[in-house]
Amino acid sequence: MRLESCNHAAMALERIAVAVAYAALFFGAGVWAPYFPLYLAHLGFSGGQIGAIIGTAPLLRWSSAIGWGYFADRWRRRHLLLVLAAFSGSLFFVPLLFMRSFLGIVAVLTCINLFHGAMLPMIDATVMDHLPRLGGDYGRLRLWGSLGFIAGALVSAPIIHLSSPAAVPALLLAPTVFLVAALYFLPREQIGSAGRFRAPWKLLNPALSAFLATAFLLQLSGGAWGAFFAVHSARLGFSDAIPGITWGLAVIIEVGVLFWGRQIVERFDAAGMIVFTLLVTSARWALTAIATDEVIVVSLQLAHSITFAVFPLAALLLLTRLVPPQSSTSGQSLYGMVSFGFGGSAGIALAGVLVDRIGTSALFGVEAGIAALALLPAWRLRHRLRR
Repeated sequence: MRLESCNHAAMALERIAVAVAYAALFFGAGVWAPYFPLYLAHLGFSGGQIGAIIGTAPLLRWSSAIGWGYFADRWRRRHLLLVLAAFSGSLFFVPLLFMRSFLGIVAVLTCINLFHGAMLPMIDATVMDHLPRLGGDYGRLRLWGSLGFIAGALVSAPIIHLSSPAAVPALLLAPTVFLVAALYFLPREQIGSAGRFRAPWKLLNPALSAFLATAFLLQLSGGAWGAFFAVHSARLGFSDAIPGITWGLAVIIEVGVLFWGRQIVERFDAAGMIVFTLLVTSARWALTAIATDEVIVVSLQLAHSITFAVFPLAALLLLTRLVPPQSSTSGQSLYGMVSFGFGGSAGIALAGVLVDRIGTSALFGVEAGIAALALLPAWRLRHRLRR
Protein backbone atom coordinates (compact mmCIF):
# COMPACT_ATOMS: atom_id res chain seq x y z
CA MET A 1 0.00 0.00 0.00
CA ARG A 2 2.81 2.40 0.90
CA LEU A 3 4.65 1.58 -2.36
CA GLU A 4 1.48 2.22 -4.37
CA SER A 5 0.91 5.52 -2.56
CA CYS A 6 4.50 6.61 -3.27
CA ASN A 7 4.07 5.69 -6.93
CA HIS A 8 0.88 7.77 -7.19
CA ALA A 9 2.67 10.70 -5.55
CA ALA A 10 5.58 10.39 -7.99
CA MET A 11 3.23 10.36 -10.99
CA ALA A 12 1.35 13.39 -9.63
CA LEU A 13 4.65 15.25 -9.21
CA GLU A 14 5.65 14.39 -12.77
CA ARG A 15 2.33 15.66 -14.14
CA ILE A 16 2.75 18.92 -12.23
CA ALA A 17 6.32 19.22 -13.53
CA VAL A 18 5.16 18.77 -17.13
CA ALA A 19 2.43 21.41 -16.67
CA VAL A 20 4.87 23.90 -15.10
CA ALA A 21 7.48 23.22 -17.82
CA TYR A 22 5.02 23.92 -20.63
CA ALA A 23 3.63 27.00 -18.84
CA ALA A 24 7.07 28.47 -18.12
CA LEU A 25 8.34 27.80 -21.65
CA PHE A 26 5.34 29.44 -23.30
CA PHE A 27 5.15 32.29 -20.77
CA GLY A 28 8.40 33.46 -22.34
CA ALA A 29 6.86 33.09 -25.80
CA GLY A 30 3.92 35.21 -24.65
CA VAL A 31 6.37 37.97 -23.73
CA TRP A 32 8.56 37.52 -26.82
CA ALA A 33 5.92 37.53 -29.57
CA PRO A 34 4.16 40.83 -28.83
CA TYR A 35 6.84 42.75 -26.92
CA PHE A 36 10.37 41.81 -27.96
CA PRO A 37 10.13 43.72 -31.28
CA LEU A 38 8.93 46.68 -29.21
CA TYR A 39 11.98 46.31 -26.95
CA LEU A 40 14.30 46.28 -29.96
CA ALA A 41 12.62 49.43 -31.29
CA HIS A 42 13.07 50.94 -27.81
CA LEU A 43 16.83 50.33 -28.20
CA GLY A 44 16.74 52.26 -31.48
CA PHE A 45 17.21 49.37 -33.90
CA SER A 46 16.02 49.79 -37.49
CA GLY A 47 13.20 47.79 -39.01
CA GLY A 48 15.70 45.71 -40.96
CA GLN A 49 17.66 44.88 -37.82
CA ILE A 50 14.49 43.94 -35.94
CA GLY A 51 13.31 41.77 -38.84
CA ALA A 52 16.67 39.99 -38.99
CA ILE A 53 16.64 39.19 -35.27
CA ILE A 54 13.00 38.03 -35.15
CA GLY A 55 13.09 36.19 -38.47
CA THR A 56 16.20 34.10 -37.77
CA ALA A 57 15.15 33.06 -34.25
CA PRO A 58 12.92 30.11 -35.30
CA LEU A 59 15.55 28.80 -37.71
CA LEU A 60 18.28 28.93 -35.06
CA ARG A 61 16.10 27.28 -32.44
CA TRP A 62 14.87 24.40 -34.53
CA SER A 63 18.10 23.74 -36.40
CA SER A 64 19.90 23.36 -33.08
CA ALA A 65 17.17 21.00 -31.90
CA ILE A 66 18.30 18.41 -34.45
CA GLY A 67 21.74 18.21 -32.82
CA TRP A 68 20.30 17.99 -29.31
CA GLY A 69 17.80 15.35 -30.45
CA TYR A 70 20.53 13.28 -32.07
CA PHE A 71 22.69 13.14 -28.94
CA ALA A 72 19.68 12.67 -26.64
CA ASP A 73 18.65 9.52 -28.53
CA ARG A 74 22.16 8.30 -29.36
CA TRP A 75 23.45 8.54 -25.78
CA ARG A 76 20.06 7.87 -24.10
CA ARG A 77 20.66 10.94 -21.92
CA ARG A 78 17.67 13.06 -22.91
CA HIS A 79 16.78 14.17 -19.38
CA LEU A 80 20.34 15.24 -18.55
CA LEU A 81 20.71 17.14 -21.81
CA LEU A 82 17.29 18.74 -21.36
CA VAL A 83 18.17 20.15 -17.95
CA LEU A 84 21.66 21.16 -19.12
CA ALA A 85 20.33 22.99 -22.20
CA ALA A 86 17.64 24.77 -20.17
CA PHE A 87 20.10 25.90 -17.50
CA SER A 88 22.77 27.01 -19.97
CA GLY A 89 20.31 28.89 -22.16
CA SER A 90 18.79 30.60 -19.14
CA LEU A 91 22.19 31.98 -18.11
CA PHE A 92 22.38 33.96 -21.34
CA PHE A 93 19.24 35.91 -20.44
CA VAL A 94 21.36 37.64 -17.76
CA PRO A 95 23.64 39.58 -20.19
CA LEU A 96 20.52 40.39 -22.21
CA LEU A 97 19.53 42.62 -19.28
CA PHE A 98 22.52 44.87 -19.99
CA MET A 99 23.30 44.41 -23.68
CA ARG A 100 22.45 47.39 -25.92
CA SER A 101 24.43 46.99 -29.16
CA PHE A 102 23.03 45.21 -32.19
CA LEU A 103 25.90 42.73 -32.49
CA GLY A 104 25.81 42.05 -28.75
CA ILE A 105 22.07 41.34 -28.83
CA VAL A 106 22.55 39.06 -31.85
CA ALA A 107 25.34 37.12 -30.10
CA VAL A 108 23.36 36.66 -26.87
CA LEU A 109 20.15 35.64 -28.66
CA THR A 110 22.09 33.19 -30.83
CA CYS A 111 23.33 31.43 -27.70
CA ILE A 112 19.85 31.43 -26.14
CA ASN A 113 18.27 30.01 -29.29
CA LEU A 114 20.94 27.34 -29.73
CA PHE A 115 20.34 26.06 -26.19
CA HIS A 116 16.60 26.64 -25.79
CA GLY A 117 15.80 25.30 -29.23
CA ALA A 118 15.99 21.85 -27.68
CA MET A 119 13.28 22.49 -25.10
CA LEU A 120 9.98 21.80 -26.85
CA PRO A 121 10.93 18.70 -28.89
CA MET A 122 12.62 17.06 -25.90
CA ILE A 123 9.71 17.85 -23.58
CA ASP A 124 7.21 16.56 -26.16
CA ALA A 125 9.25 13.39 -26.69
CA THR A 126 9.41 12.81 -22.93
CA VAL A 127 5.67 13.31 -22.56
CA MET A 128 4.84 10.94 -25.42
CA ASP A 129 7.23 8.28 -24.03
CA HIS A 130 5.44 8.40 -20.66
CA LEU A 131 1.94 9.48 -21.71
CA PRO A 132 0.04 6.63 -19.95
CA ARG A 133 1.89 7.39 -16.70
CA LEU A 134 1.14 11.10 -17.14
CA GLY A 135 -2.60 10.60 -17.52
CA GLY A 136 -2.88 9.58 -21.19
CA ASP A 137 -4.08 12.98 -22.43
CA TYR A 138 -1.46 15.03 -24.28
CA GLY A 139 -3.87 17.89 -25.02
CA ARG A 140 -4.64 18.58 -21.36
CA LEU A 141 -0.94 18.66 -20.56
CA ARG A 142 -0.03 20.82 -23.55
CA LEU A 143 -2.82 23.35 -22.87
CA TRP A 144 -0.74 24.62 -19.94
CA GLY A 145 1.59 26.00 -22.59
CA SER A 146 -1.24 27.99 -24.15
CA LEU A 147 -2.29 29.24 -20.71
CA GLY A 148 1.32 30.21 -20.07
CA PHE A 149 1.39 32.16 -23.35
CA ILE A 150 -1.76 34.06 -22.36
CA ALA A 151 -0.33 34.76 -18.89
CA GLY A 152 2.94 36.02 -20.37
CA ALA A 153 1.15 38.47 -22.65
CA LEU A 154 -1.31 39.64 -19.98
CA VAL A 155 1.23 40.03 -17.16
CA SER A 156 3.69 41.86 -19.40
CA ALA A 157 1.22 44.43 -20.71
CA PRO A 158 0.69 46.46 -17.50
CA ILE A 159 4.33 46.12 -16.43
CA ILE A 160 5.58 47.48 -19.74
CA HIS A 161 2.89 50.17 -19.74
CA LEU A 162 3.79 51.35 -16.23
CA SER A 163 7.56 51.17 -16.69
CA SER A 164 8.88 50.86 -20.26
CA PRO A 165 9.85 48.20 -22.85
CA ALA A 166 13.17 48.01 -20.98
CA ALA A 167 11.41 45.53 -18.65
CA VAL A 168 11.15 42.89 -21.40
CA PRO A 169 14.50 41.08 -20.78
CA ALA A 170 13.66 40.67 -17.08
CA LEU A 171 10.23 39.28 -18.02
CA LEU A 172 11.94 36.77 -20.29
CA LEU A 173 14.43 35.75 -17.61
CA ALA A 174 11.91 35.22 -14.77
CA PRO A 175 10.13 32.07 -16.03
CA THR A 176 13.41 30.27 -16.80
CA VAL A 177 13.92 29.69 -13.08
CA PHE A 178 10.69 27.68 -12.93
CA LEU A 179 11.49 25.99 -16.24
CA VAL A 180 14.80 24.53 -15.09
CA ALA A 181 13.32 23.39 -11.77
CA ALA A 182 10.33 21.73 -13.45
CA LEU A 183 12.46 19.91 -16.03
CA TYR A 184 14.48 18.29 -13.27
CA PHE A 185 11.36 16.41 -12.09
CA LEU A 186 10.31 15.11 -15.50
CA PRO A 187 10.44 11.34 -16.10
CA ARG A 188 13.99 10.25 -16.90
CA GLU A 189 13.65 6.97 -18.78
CA GLN A 190 13.64 6.72 -22.58
CA ILE A 191 11.82 4.09 -24.59
CA GLY A 192 13.96 1.78 -26.72
CA SER A 193 17.64 0.98 -26.70
CA ALA A 194 20.64 2.81 -28.09
CA GLY A 195 21.44 -0.16 -30.31
CA ARG A 196 18.28 0.41 -32.38
CA PHE A 197 18.72 4.19 -32.62
CA ARG A 198 18.40 5.79 -36.06
CA ALA A 199 19.81 9.23 -36.85
CA PRO A 200 17.33 11.94 -37.94
CA TRP A 201 18.44 11.82 -41.59
CA LYS A 202 17.81 8.06 -41.64
CA LEU A 203 14.22 8.39 -40.46
CA LEU A 204 12.93 9.73 -43.75
CA ASN A 205 10.57 7.48 -45.69
CA PRO A 206 7.82 8.37 -48.20
CA ALA A 207 5.14 8.79 -45.51
CA LEU A 208 7.28 10.91 -43.16
CA SER A 209 8.54 13.00 -46.10
CA ALA A 210 4.95 13.70 -47.17
CA PHE A 211 4.05 14.70 -43.63
CA LEU A 212 7.05 17.03 -43.32
CA ALA A 213 6.25 18.66 -46.67
CA THR A 214 2.70 19.25 -45.45
CA ALA A 215 3.89 20.76 -42.16
CA PHE A 216 6.39 22.99 -43.97
CA LEU A 217 3.75 24.41 -46.32
CA LEU A 218 1.27 24.98 -43.49
CA GLN A 219 3.81 27.01 -41.53
CA LEU A 220 4.91 28.81 -44.70
CA SER A 221 1.30 29.94 -45.15
CA GLY A 222 1.23 31.55 -41.70
CA GLY A 223 3.72 34.36 -42.30
CA ALA A 224 1.10 37.06 -42.87
CA TRP A 225 -0.78 36.13 -39.70
CA GLY A 226 2.34 35.94 -37.56
CA ALA A 227 4.03 39.12 -38.80
CA PHE A 228 1.49 41.39 -40.47
CA PHE A 229 -1.99 40.85 -39.04
CA ALA A 230 -1.65 44.05 -36.98
CA VAL A 231 -0.64 45.91 -40.15
CA HIS A 232 -3.58 44.38 -42.03
CA SER A 233 -6.11 45.38 -39.37
CA ALA A 234 -4.69 48.92 -39.26
CA ARG A 235 -4.99 49.28 -43.03
CA LEU A 236 -8.63 48.24 -42.75
CA GLY A 237 -9.14 51.05 -40.25
CA PHE A 238 -9.72 48.82 -37.21
CA SER A 239 -8.97 49.80 -33.61
CA ASP A 240 -5.41 49.38 -32.34
CA ALA A 241 -6.82 46.93 -29.77
CA ILE A 242 -8.03 44.47 -32.41
CA PRO A 243 -4.73 42.52 -32.87
CA GLY A 244 -4.42 41.93 -29.12
CA ILE A 245 -8.07 40.96 -28.76
CA THR A 246 -7.83 38.64 -31.76
CA TRP A 247 -4.68 36.89 -30.51
CA GLY A 248 -6.23 36.49 -27.06
CA LEU A 249 -9.47 34.99 -28.39
CA ALA A 250 -7.59 32.69 -30.77
CA VAL A 251 -5.39 31.25 -28.02
CA ILE A 252 -8.37 30.87 -25.64
CA ILE A 253 -10.18 28.79 -28.27
CA GLU A 254 -6.95 26.84 -28.77
CA VAL A 255 -6.98 25.96 -25.05
CA GLY A 256 -10.51 24.61 -25.43
CA VAL A 257 -9.50 22.40 -28.35
CA LEU A 258 -6.51 21.04 -26.43
CA PHE A 259 -8.71 20.38 -23.40
CA TRP A 260 -10.90 18.10 -25.51
CA GLY A 261 -7.93 16.82 -27.51
CA ARG A 262 -8.18 13.24 -26.29
CA GLN A 263 -11.77 12.92 -27.50
CA ILE A 264 -10.78 14.44 -30.85
CA VAL A 265 -7.87 12.08 -31.51
CA GLU A 266 -9.95 9.05 -30.43
CA ARG A 267 -12.72 9.96 -32.86
CA PHE A 268 -10.78 11.04 -35.95
CA ASP A 269 -7.73 9.62 -37.72
CA ALA A 270 -4.61 11.78 -37.78
CA ALA A 271 -4.34 12.07 -41.59
CA GLY A 272 -7.99 13.13 -41.81
CA MET A 273 -7.39 15.77 -39.13
CA ILE A 274 -4.51 17.17 -41.18
CA VAL A 275 -6.60 17.40 -44.37
CA PHE A 276 -9.38 19.11 -42.41
CA THR A 277 -6.86 21.58 -40.93
CA LEU A 278 -5.58 22.51 -44.38
CA LEU A 279 -9.07 23.04 -45.78
CA VAL A 280 -10.04 25.27 -42.85
CA THR A 281 -6.75 27.19 -42.95
CA SER A 282 -6.94 27.81 -46.69
CA ALA A 283 -10.50 29.08 -46.31
CA ARG A 284 -9.45 31.21 -43.34
CA TRP A 285 -6.70 32.99 -45.27
CA ALA A 286 -8.85 33.39 -48.40
CA LEU A 287 -11.75 34.94 -46.49
CA THR A 288 -9.37 37.15 -44.49
CA ALA A 289 -8.08 38.48 -47.81
CA ILE A 290 -11.53 39.73 -48.88
CA ALA A 291 -13.30 40.51 -45.57
CA THR A 292 -13.47 44.14 -44.48
CA ASP A 293 -15.91 43.96 -41.58
CA GLU A 294 -14.21 44.05 -38.18
CA VAL A 295 -16.36 41.34 -36.57
CA ILE A 296 -15.97 38.99 -39.55
CA VAL A 297 -12.19 39.41 -39.70
CA VAL A 298 -11.82 38.71 -35.97
CA SER A 299 -14.24 35.75 -36.13
CA LEU A 300 -12.23 34.17 -38.94
CA GLN A 301 -9.14 34.10 -36.75
CA LEU A 302 -10.87 31.83 -34.24
CA ALA A 303 -9.94 29.11 -36.72
CA HIS A 304 -6.48 29.51 -35.18
CA SER A 305 -7.62 26.69 -32.91
CA ILE A 306 -7.71 24.41 -35.95
CA THR A 307 -4.49 25.60 -37.56
CA PHE A 308 -2.37 25.54 -34.41
CA ALA A 309 -4.10 23.05 -32.11
CA VAL A 310 -5.69 20.29 -34.19
CA PHE A 311 -2.65 20.00 -36.46
CA PRO A 312 -0.12 19.59 -33.60
CA LEU A 313 -2.34 16.93 -32.02
CA ALA A 314 -2.41 15.04 -35.31
CA ALA A 315 1.34 15.55 -35.73
CA LEU A 316 2.11 13.98 -32.36
CA LEU A 317 -0.01 10.95 -33.24
CA LEU A 318 1.63 10.55 -36.63
CA LEU A 319 5.15 10.85 -35.29
CA THR A 320 4.56 8.02 -32.81
CA ARG A 321 3.52 5.91 -35.82
CA LEU A 322 6.13 7.03 -38.35
CA VAL A 323 9.20 7.30 -36.07
CA PRO A 324 10.68 4.40 -34.06
CA PRO A 325 10.34 4.99 -30.30
CA GLN A 326 14.08 4.89 -29.71
CA SER A 327 14.42 7.91 -32.06
CA SER A 328 11.45 9.87 -30.72
CA THR A 329 13.46 12.96 -29.77
CA SER A 330 15.10 13.08 -33.20
CA GLY A 331 11.69 12.72 -34.84
CA GLN A 332 10.23 15.61 -32.83
CA SER A 333 13.29 17.75 -33.63
CA LEU A 334 13.11 16.94 -37.34
CA TYR A 335 9.43 17.92 -37.42
CA GLY A 336 10.16 21.16 -35.57
CA MET A 337 13.10 22.10 -37.78
CA VAL A 338 11.25 21.55 -41.05
CA SER A 339 7.93 23.10 -39.99
CA PHE A 340 8.58 25.82 -37.41
CA GLY A 341 12.24 26.41 -38.32
CA PHE A 342 12.36 26.37 -42.12
CA GLY A 343 8.63 26.89 -42.69
CA GLY A 344 8.18 29.55 -40.02
CA SER A 345 11.23 31.59 -40.99
CA ALA A 346 10.54 31.26 -44.72
CA GLY A 347 6.92 32.28 -44.15
CA ILE A 348 7.92 35.49 -42.37
CA ALA A 349 10.58 36.22 -45.01
CA LEU A 350 8.14 35.63 -47.89
CA ALA A 351 5.50 37.81 -46.26
CA GLY A 352 8.10 40.54 -45.69
CA VAL A 353 9.14 40.48 -49.35
CA LEU A 354 5.57 40.58 -50.69
CA VAL A 355 3.69 42.83 -48.26
CA ASP A 356 4.87 46.17 -49.68
CA ARG A 357 4.52 44.98 -53.27
CA ILE A 358 1.01 43.51 -53.19
CA GLY A 359 -0.51 44.68 -49.89
CA THR A 360 -1.78 42.68 -46.92
CA SER A 361 -5.08 41.57 -48.47
CA ALA A 362 -3.41 40.04 -51.51
CA LEU A 363 -0.75 38.55 -49.24
CA PHE A 364 -3.41 36.57 -47.36
CA GLY A 365 -4.72 35.43 -50.75
CA VAL A 366 -1.28 34.10 -51.69
CA GLU A 367 -1.03 32.27 -48.40
CA ALA A 368 -4.46 30.70 -48.94
CA GLY A 369 -2.99 29.19 -52.09
CA ILE A 370 0.06 27.90 -50.19
CA ALA A 371 -2.18 26.22 -47.60
CA ALA A 372 -4.24 24.66 -50.41
CA LEU A 373 -1.02 23.45 -52.07
CA ALA A 374 -0.23 21.55 -48.87
CA LEU A 375 -3.21 19.30 -49.64
CA LEU A 376 -1.10 17.53 -52.28
CA PRO A 377 1.45 15.96 -49.88
CA ALA A 378 -1.35 15.54 -47.30
CA TRP A 379 -3.36 13.37 -49.68
CA ARG A 380 -0.19 11.43 -50.50
CA LEU A 381 0.38 10.90 -46.78
CA ARG A 382 -3.17 9.66 -46.29
CA HIS A 383 -2.75 7.22 -49.18
CA ARG A 384 0.54 5.92 -47.75
CA LEU A 385 -1.00 5.34 -44.31
CA ARG A 386 -3.86 3.34 -45.79
CA ARG A 387 -1.56 0.91 -47.60
